[in-house]
Amino acid sequence: MTKNRTCNPSRARLRIIDWEHSGLTVPVVCQDCVEPVCVACCPEAAITQDAESGIVLLDAERCTSCRICMGVCPYGGPILDPVERRVYLCDHCDGSPACVSSCPTGALDYCELGAEERDMRMHYLAQVRGSLVRLTRRAGGGAGSLERSEA
Repeated sequence: MTKNRTCNPSRARLRIIDWEHSGLTVPVVCQDCVEPVCVACCPEAAITQDAESGIVLLDAERCTSCRICMGVCPYGGPILDPVERRVYLCDHCDGSPACVSSCPTGALDYCELGAEERDMRMHYLAQVRGSLVRLTRRAGGGAGSLERSEA
C-alpha cells in the first residue's frame, strides 16, 4: 500500500505462496543474494546492490521492464506490477517494511537470518520457484515464457 498507494495484494512487492502439499506458506521477496544474477543480467544497469547493506535496488527511471531479471532470478524476487506493467523489487522500506507493520495477522516478520536458516529458506524458495515454473508450462506457457503463475 505504501509504494503504489493502493490496497491491492496483486500489486504488492512480495508474494505469499501457499504451498499446500507441504503445509508451508512462504513470503517471496528479493533475497538480496550475495552475488545477484539480476545485477549482472540487467541490460540497462538499473539493478544495483548497496555495498553496505547488501540490499538489491532497482532504479525505476533506468528500468525498461524487459523482464530479464524475472527470468534469471532463482527466487522470484522481481515482481511485475499488473497495472503499471513495470518490474519492481522489494526495497525493504529503509529497514522498516510497511508489509510487516500493516500485516493484519502479524504473520510477517523482518529479521536477520543466520546462515543455516537462510540456506534452508533458499532451498524452499528454489522448490517453490520450480513448482511455479512447472505450473506455468503445464498451463500453456512455453519453456521461454517469463510469465509466472500465482498461487
